Amino acid sequence: MLMQLRIKNIALIDELTVEFTDGMNCMTGETGAGKSIIIDAISCMLGFRTSREIIKAGCETAFVEGMFYTDSQAVNDCLTEIGIEPEEDGSLILQRELAVSGRNVCRINGRLTAVSVLRQIGDLLIDIHGQNENQSLMNTSAHVCLLDAYGGEEISEIKKKYEIQCGAFKKLYSSLNSFSGDPKERERLTDLYNFQIDEIQTADLYVGEDEELAEKRNILLNSEKIAEALNVAREIIKGGDYGENISVCDRIAEARASMSSITSYSPDYAEVFARIEEVSYLLEDISSELRVLSENVFFDKGQLEQTEERINTINKLKRKYGATVQEILDYEADVQNKLDELIGAEDKVKEILKQLEESNEELRTVCEDLNFTRVKTAKHLAERIMSELESLEMSKTKFEAEINFNDEKDDNGYYKFGAEGLDNVEFLISANPGEPLKPLAKIASGGELSRIMLAIKTILADADKISTLIFDEIDTGISGKAAKSVAVKLKTIAEKHQVICVTHHAQIAAAADNNIYISKEFADNTTVTSVKNLNEIEKIKEISRLLDGDSESEITAVHAKELIAKFRSN
Repeated sequence: MLMQLRIKNIALIDELTVEFTDGMNCMTGETGAGKSIIIDAISCMLGFRTSREIIKAGCETAFVEGMFYTDSQAVNDCLTEIGIEPEEDGSLILQRELAVSGRNVCRINGRLTAVSVLRQIGDLLIDIHGQNENQSLMNTSAHVCLLDAYGGEEISEIKKKYEIQCGAFKKLYSSLNSFSGDPKERERLTDLYNFQIDEIQTADLYVGEDEELAEKRNILLNSEKIAEALNVAREIIKGGDYGENISVCDRIAEARASMSSITSYSPDYAEVFARIEEVSYLLEDISSELRVLSENVFFDKGQLEQTEERINTINKLKRKYGATVQEILDYEADVQNKLDELIGAEDKVKEILKQLEESNEELRTVCEDLNFTRVKTAKHLAERIMSELESLEMSKTKFEAEINFNDEKDDNGYYKFGAEGLDNVEFLISANPGEPLKPLAKIASGGELSRIMLAIKTILADADKISTLIFDEIDTGISGKAAKSVAVKLKTIAEKHQVICVTHHAQIAAAADNNIYISKEFADNTTVTSVKNLNEIEKIKEISRLLDGDSESEITAVHAKELIAKFRSN
């Protein structure tokens, strides 16, 4: 619900604040005072396209702000989706600033946002029906929503079923694309994966092989140096082949023999002897190991070439598939999985195509049910609307909700399912007897559109989720009798919604819960619009003015009081 509207530097308005209430709010005033300017300001605040010409002459910027209270879950969900936390008390502030330079600043609860987001929120808060292009009935995509709202639970249940099955269909279609893809690309990838797997498997790698090869190559390259070092060490420990030198083993043997003769004299001597004996055995072991090592060290050109070739093979694979042997083997396993998926993709595609075909036909059946129910609902809606229009001086008007079932298929053989199924819905009217039915959005005047929407809103008062409805000069071209009917219908809608209307009819103004008077004053060669919420006495005077142009007539005042009393008693 719109509680307060602040406007600055728009058209004739310097700065003003308009207070609205729940129920029915009625704005009246002299022609040209600025009533429609206020509606234009609201449209601007809601994110509708607005010309910079709306900015007051001589001003650089214009500003409009609306304060709302809402408990709409749809509004809260939308706010959450765009990253704005809804206020606990339901308050919501929309702001928009226009500049002559073209700058456009929008805010929601103080947070900067795009004008498209402002419009998104605005569409959930207020529905405007007036003389301009913002009239919602001009948008044919809204017609199916209005028809479905009238259909109530019966259509709602079918739509829920459709949405679930349509979601499953889209999921299948998406998975088909992921599995099928370009056949040439699948063939290319299959060849590539087979080549990579074969290359790695042919190498017959094992973890740690590269480290072993590096060690082997190093030994082969330094075999002469290694052999010499081993032999020198063995000669020192064991002696030369010809026994020309006294070895470490010989010296240790002499020490051992010397100590053996005194071991009985002291445990300390025996301990030292044992240690010498241990060293002796250890040196014998080392000598044997040095001999074996030296016998296995020799330079083999063929082995070196083989080793180098193997190292090059592994390094080549490392450059292509991974920095280590383990990474190469991991890459092979990953590619093998991808290849398996590709090989199995054809069978998977066939399975998905079968499921898609079944889902496609099941969805069409649901759409046929939806179409049947809509056609039935459309007849009832047309009868109700024409009955309502009769009391709005549009008795000659014929109304029809045309429903076309689009069963065309796309290039893949699937029906072109939309958000609302396969139905295209458009409202048609014939304003005069003998004239053919034509699209409502193309031939109806602003006043006619507003009255048709009033009829629709009267019928859909309980189902409509938008809390605030605005009717701009809905009484254009109607008699006093019709105006009374309009007032009754607006009053009915105001039981479920906040209604804001601009009127020149006393009957409509008399039905209002909150009367707002718009006036213009001349000062300093400038025309300025002002606004005032009327008390009971002021309301009577304004209705008197609307009745015969004389706000001071006692007779007219009595009539005004009677009008007010009639609506309050109903």
